Amino acid sequence: MGVEKTMAYSIEEAKQLVIDAGLKLQKEGLIVRTWGNISARISDTQFVITPSGRAYENLTPAEIVVVDIKKCTYEGDIKPSSECGIHADVYASKAEVNFVVHTHQTYASVVSITGEDLELSQEERKFLGEKVLCASYGMSSSEPLRKQVKKTLKKAQNINAILLKNHGVLCMGTDFENTFEISSCLEQVCKYKYERFTEGFARIDVKDQLDMGEVDQTADVEEADEADLKAGGYVDYGYSHIEGNEITLSLGEDEYKFSLGDKKPISKNVFKRKLNKIALLHSKIYEDRDISCIYHVTLPNIVDISLKSKGFDAYIDDQAQIVGEDIRCVGKIGKKPHFESASTIVKGFKGNSAVLIAGQGAICVGGSESDVEATAYVLEKGCMAAKLAMCHPEAKAVPKRIAKKERKFYKETYSKLK
Repeated sequence: MGVEKTMAYSIEEAKQLVIDAGLKLQKEGLIVRTWGNISARISDTQFVITPSGRAYENLTPAEIVVVDIKKCTYEGDIKPSSECGIHADVYASKAEVNFVVHTHQTYASVVSITGEDLELSQEERKFLGEKVLCASYGMSSSEPLRKQVKKTLKKAQNINAILLKNHGVLCMGTDFENTFEISSCLEQVCKYKYERFTEGFARIDVKDQLDMGEVDQTADVEEADEADLKAGGYVDYGYSHIEGNEITLSLGEDEYKFSLGDKKPISKNVFKRKLNKIALLHSKIYEDRDISCIYHVTLPNIVDISLKSKGFDAYIDDQAQIVGEDIRCVGKIGKKPHFESASTIVKGFKGNSAVLIAGQGAICVGGSESDVEATAYVLEKGCMAAKLAMCHPEAKAVPKRIAKKERKFYKETYSKLK
């Protein structure tokens, strides 16, 4: 018996539903910023899909693009998502599917780096089908990625989700509600598997590793004192933004203003000597980079990796695009909280959007506050992947030559952060 086909949406209903779906997926944390894409079937021959690189919160029905399933041609002047070919192949091969969501949701993206299919419980199969297959890696928005997905679709009929290795996930349902359930269920399954995979991370030995919980925060340890340490035992490098030549630096509840290039930006007669060192660091980064914001980020997984690793290649391609093809850690792992020199930190970036500082998280930079938040989000996910890779021998990074192409393409051609 063939698969029973469900009704497709009307074009007006489909366009509005795609917009509503984007907002709901954002609210639930399954889609961030403009990343990912959403489509709905409107007939045997056409579907509608989100446009390329536009924010979900500002989308209008007129911007949702109508695409031909067979030819991938589209109506109007607005370009559809660069992944529209993948959506077309789903609709062509699965008559029962009326809604498709491609996300870079955190746990599913991270677990995809193992390249393994996911075996499911009986309860999970109600949402996800007989299993979740993992498609081999293909560069984002590329024909090889589309071919890998098409190949995977042919392997089994009863599948509702596909992991895209080092990239993200594709979820396919009879309607949006069904597809949302699939995406949410998959994230919970992958969260459980990630926690199981990384159980041994805390036991990984690192020479001279420092237990941050045992730091005496009142001690004057290599120019760090109680006022300069965050609650977790980190040196507070603060965050700042620049307008013209004026830098505004925030440290805790205090705010300082000074000019780019000042040799003593904060008076030593009024403030501590360490504040000048932090201010000079921010000034030096601004002199070296064409950016507007600097944040010291101490998200849990970023700190975990900064305690254990001197750096790692990108395991997820959005890290390669937004942060860099690899991430470096400056400073000595296991050393008590101290100020890394400005020159060491600046050199550690090497053109990337972030640098790890041993035991103290990372400094992220960008052209706006939103850019830096995106960098921190992607770096946290990348560090989760690095933790999994340290515990799982099958995990593989994005091939270096591809990661470089991803970074170059993103910066020069398709930066969604601008």
